[in-house]
Formats: sequence, structure tokens, C-alpha cells
Amino acid sequence: MKRFIMLPTIAFILYFAGFTVHAQELQYTVINGEATITGFSGESGSLVIPPELEGAPVTEIRDNAFYKCTSLKEITLPESLEKMGHHCFFECTSLKKIVIPDSTTEIGMGCFDGCSSLCEAILPENLNVLPESCFRDCSALKNIILPQSVTEIQKFCFAGCSSLSSISLSGNLKTIGDLAFFGCSSAGELYIPDSVKNIGIHSLGFNEYGRISGFSITGNSDSAAEKYADKNKFPFSEQPETADAFAPQKSRNAPIKLPEIFLFAGLFFLIMALISSFRNSRK
Repeated sequence: MKRFIMLPTIAFILYFAGFTVHAQELQYTVINGEATITGFSGESGSLVIPPELEGAPVTEIRDNAFYKCTSLKEITLPESLEKMGHHCFFECTSLKKIVIPDSTTEIGMGCFDGCSSLCEAILPENLNVLPESCFRDCSALKNIILPQSVTEIQKFCFAGCSSLSSISLSGNLKTIGDLAFFGCSSAGELYIPDSVKNIGIHSLGFNEYGRISGFSITGNSDSAAEKYADKNKFPFSEQPETADAFAPQKSRNAPIKLPEIFLFAGLFFLIMALISSFRNSRK
């Protein structure tokens, strides 16, 4: 009996011992009942930011807080986080994945600029703006899904993301800034929703050598997408938008038609019904 009590006790102590070490590595301030992360003094490869420090919720990561923390491979952000300052993870070259909680509504410019090992980024559902140079030169990033709340992608946001091949844009997106996807040489076909009214200079389909070979655009007829394609001599194919902007995306970023989803669901239930009928007939 003592053995069963001892094991959870040891695990409990180790958990909070590790938690304390992480808290000691963090530099922070507590003002007006809210904690702000201002820096990091450790060399940890993995870090968990606690939801509270000194009883105050962690709501902000200050500008440059993790600037060039090259040892940092994994970080867990708290659900209490509301704001991330500019360049707060600048050139964290070992960071592989980031999940930004839905509580976060503001991300500063250059937040993940130069995070060359970052291969996965999950964005919060309440974010309106992807700021300038946010994921610039994240050369390992392969896909990105923008939440439906995003209305603006600012300039250089994904510039230099050379491995980015799958891009799913928000159905409420209005503006794609200058050079936003410049140098995304792995991008093939991109679906641009009709909500987009402004596409900046060399924002899509260009790298330092000029137009990217094989790049094409799909979208609605007489849209900003078609005008951008015509102006820059990219192939364009019409893809009328209905509810497709809110549907799951195929690997090449063309929306899956809603009737296809219903067809697969219908086939599944039909097969299950046939199996059930066969089993009953054998009883």
C-alpha cells in the first residue's frame, strides 16, 4: 500500500520541482494583478510558461522576451495569454512548433522571424491581423491555416518561407500586404477568397529570381485574385465561392465541395446499415 502512495507523491514533487525551475528561469513583472514575461535566463530545450505567477495570470509576453534563445525547442504557452510583443521569439532557431492559445488577440511584428526550424504553427481563433514579418524566414514551415477571424496579412509576413506548400486563407481576409508570401517557392496553386480586395506588390508567386515557375491562382471571376493573376501573368482558373471558404481544404488549397462531404458521409452510413442488416439476417 505504501508503494502506491509513494509513486504519485514522487511524481507530484518532481512535477512541481520542474515547474519551479521554469519559473526561476523566467523574468517577469506583476503589475495591476497581471503578470508579464519580460525575459528568459535559462538554457532549457523545453519550457512551460505557467498560467499564473505569484497568483497573477500571465497575460503578456513582452517585446524581445525570448530574443535569440537558440536552445529553446519546445514551449507551451498558457491559456491566459492575451498579447505577444514584437520579435519576442526572434531567431529562436531550434523552436519546432508553436501553439498560440485562442485567448491571444495580438501578435507583434517579427514575432517568429528567423525561426528556421519551425515546422508547425497553430494560430488562435480570435486573431485579426498577422503582422509584418511575423513568420519571415521560417524556412521549415510547410503549411499554414489562417483562422476565419484574420482580415489582414501584413507585408513580409511569410516572406522566405521556402518550404510553405499548403496555404489556407481566411474566408474573411481583406488585405494581403506587399511581399507577404515573397520567396515561398514551394507554393503551387493558391485559392484566394472573394473577400480579398487588396493584394500587394509581388505578394504572391515571386522570389528573388522573378515569377515562381508553376505557380497559379484560383478564385472568383472579376476578383482581386483574377486581376492580380492577369497583371502578373499567372495562370488563373475560376473557382466560384459559396460556402467553400469555410470548408476543409485539399492539400493544394482548393476547397473541398460541401456535396462531396455529404456524399462520403452518406456512403459511410449506407455501408454501416448493410453490415448491420447482414448480421441480423445470420442470427
